[in-house]
Amino acid sequence: MTRFSTPSLQTRDSGRAPARVARWSRLLGVAALLLVFAGCASPLKQWGAETSLRARAADFDAAQLEQARSAVLTAVVSFGFEGYAHQVSRSLFKALTQDPLHISVLSPQMSLSRINRADLAADYTAMMAAYQQSGILNRATLGRLGEVLQSPYVFLPTLAWFDQMMSERFNFFGVRILQTRISILRLSLEIWDTRTGEIAWESSGEATLAGEDVREYRIPFEEIAEHLWATLLADLQSRPAVPVSPGPPSSP
Repeated sequence: MTRFSTPSLQTRDSGRAPARVARWSRLLGVAALLLVFAGCASPLKQWGAETSLRARAADFDAAQLEQARSAVLTAVVSFGFEGYAHQVSRSLFKALTQDPLHISVLSPQMSLSRINRADLAADYTAMMAAYQQSGILNRATLGRLGEVLQSPYVFLPTLAWFDQMMSERFNFFGVRILQTRISILRLSLEIWDTRTGEIAWESSGEATLAGEDVREYRIPFEEIAEHLWATLLADLQSRPAVPVSPGPPSSP
């Protein structure tokens, strides 16, 4: 009698094991290559910026900023963003020095130093505190600052909102391959005439940055701010603004 034998389960499993190991090795190899290439590549960035408010005084022309040196004041920031005040002012100063208008501007650090040397620190602090309540810079104090800084105009930046969110796009066995980081920044800028106490020009805008990367990569705040400042200053240079209404005439 002829006997037929069948391979045991152990024999079949031992035959499949090398194939299974080879398949997993290929997958791990592909994952490793993705990590290497993604880690070496720069993050992909998509910028978006737009302005939502532009207004100017009827007698203001941006060319006047080229005729005399202006000054950058300390930024006004919303509650919870106090730590960004200096970064907002510094990023605006840097953007102004790169602007094609060739504006001569005093840095916020130098402005504060001159204000303090002139014993105007208390007046300046009170003026900025009142501004957060009323949106008005005291005319008398502003005039003294203009004399000390030798600046007919001052730039007042404001930070309204800043947020960064992150979401995973693809992961491999718990290893993050791609992630999307979205940054949102809202800034405003006012130019005050220190001689009249009027707002000569103002604009607000929002910037959105979406970046894809495998690493724990955070876009520096200054980079986002400078991009939005450039957009706002482009409005100052080339786009017509809506004149500020002078208001109803006073009665005799």
